[in-house]
Amino acid sequence: MNLSNRIRVSVIVPTYRDWAGLEHCLSALVRRCYPRKHYEVLVVNNAPQEAAPTGFTLPGNARLVGEPKPGSYAARNRGIAEASGEVLAFLDADCLPAPDWLEAALDCLESQNADLVAGHITLTYQSEKLTPAECYEKAFAFRQAQNVEQGVAVTANLIVRREVFDAVGKFNEKMMSGGDFEFTRRATAAGFKLVYCPDAVVRHPARNTLASLAQKARRVSAGSMALHGETGALQGSGRVLGNLGNDLRELLQRSDMSWRERSLTLGVLIYLKGVKLRQRLAMRFNSRKARELPR
Repeated sequence: MNLSNRIRVSVIVPTYRDWAGLEHCLSALVRRCYPRKHYEVLVVNNAPQEAAPTGFTLPGNARLVGEPKPGSYAARNRGIAEASGEVLAFLDADCLPAPDWLEAALDCLESQNADLVAGHITLTYQSEKLTPAECYEKAFAFRQAQNVEQGVAVTANLIVRREVFDAVGKFNEKMMSGGDFEFTRRATAAGFKLVYCPDAVVRHPARNTLASLAQKARRVSAGSMALHGETGALQGSGRVLGNLGNDLRELLQRSDMSWRERSLTLGVLIYLKGVKLRQRLAMRFNSRKARELPR
């Protein structure tokens, strides 16, 4: 292959019945500073029985592949298998990368001699007056800098050298949530270097309803149980409640949030702790509804 024309980066975007969000994401990817001939975009449709809507078009450097196995991690693994790049960059379908997102991430990868880069995620809101759910997201969602300090990161903005997957394996497809933390923890435990890059920015819409937050909390709780191998009815519950003190301290220190926003966040925080505990109990006692979590 002509080195001047080789694919260096494969951008992997899993999608599940969100063609509108995907279209915005791909439009943002087209507005790249990075030369298009050096990167490809792999869109992995996790509902391949459903064709793309009429009028939907892909950029010239993008491909659409299908993955019938349920779950975003199965979709990401399919993207990894299809990818040509030596660097794999992961986005969510509803993310909007900044024009210099890829350049900034690659610069961090090289300048810091890193193996994995966790980029910054900026939340967007529907209006200036935030809903209770948006207040909670503003306080606690996508804390990439804090995550990296603990050796983990989320896949909404994650760049990884291919050799990391070659060494430690791909994402755990059995997990419907938390597979990004499980993979990045596995990678850092094996000695690979993960860094936070504040200049590699993507925008992500905040969840704006309690129902969507509760749905995510149930998935996260189930994923945490799988990650830590917990089977007891109350096993791991101490960790769920033990984080409450740290969350409260962090919330009180948020100078960028009004007292209204912090008060609403506190109420949502307590509510979601209850949702997670109920989910653990339901899964322990083999509730079919609890195990068939929506995506």
